Amino acid sequence: MVGWLRLYVLDDNEPAPGFRSEWGWSVYLEAPGWRAIFDADTSPSIIEYNAGELGVDLGRLEWGFLSHHHYDHKGGYPAIARARPGLRVYVPPGETGDMASWGLEPVVVKGPTRVAGDALSTGPLSSGLWGIEEHALAVEVEGLGLVVIVGCSHPGVDRLAEAAARAAGARGVAVVIGGFHGPSRATLDRLAGMARWICPTHCSGSEAKEYVRTTYPDKYCAARTGSVLQVDRDGPALERY
Repeated sequence: MVGWLRLYVLDDNEPAPGFRSEWGWSVYLEAPGWRAIFDADTSPSIIEYNAGELGVDLGRLEWGFLSHHHYDHKGGYPAIARARPGLRVYVPPGETGDMASWGLEPVVVKGPTRVAGDALSTGPLSSGLWGIEEHALAVEVEGLGLVVIVGCSHPGVDRLAEAAARAAGARGVAVVIGGFHGPSRATLDRLAGMARWICPTHCSGSEAKEYVRTTYPDKYCAARTGSVLQVDRDGPALERY
């Protein structure tokens, strides 16, 4: 377990003043002993600019994570490759030739996998009709529980949260953050039954954000491009929004 986890939102659909943004999702993760990148939005220039504004050094990354093979989550990875050539990136099944051509090392995850001592992949879940393979990242924080980071939640954010708990051998999750893909209220209700804090971003949609904020005000937390979220045993705290 890590004593704390810090999340720097490099891209979300909504920017804070002074940041650049476009449709996409990317988070720089920092914990005692490692630094990682979760997804990389659509544009390398967005990643590079906002990393500079947040003061994070992409050259210090130790591994990467791609939730699924859509361009609004992988299109900025050339910027990561320039800063950290040869970076190992954990990806779900799918086309990896572009990642390799950019100078990265894609590692295909086929089941629940520990990617660092205290971070694991749920393993890929399928969205069903469209067959999109997607996995989520779970980090165990001491005294708190699981922080689950999702990309677009095509298989369902509730299903990904459940998969994270199963993979970690946990009863539930503490924080879920990322894109929820326009979830139904029933999906959000199920998620609220599992998670202590819910942070909908990216493709979640304004209706989902408002539903969580008004129905579960004690669980809701907000984030956007430029946000810095510190998570420790006391829960998530926005250092910058």
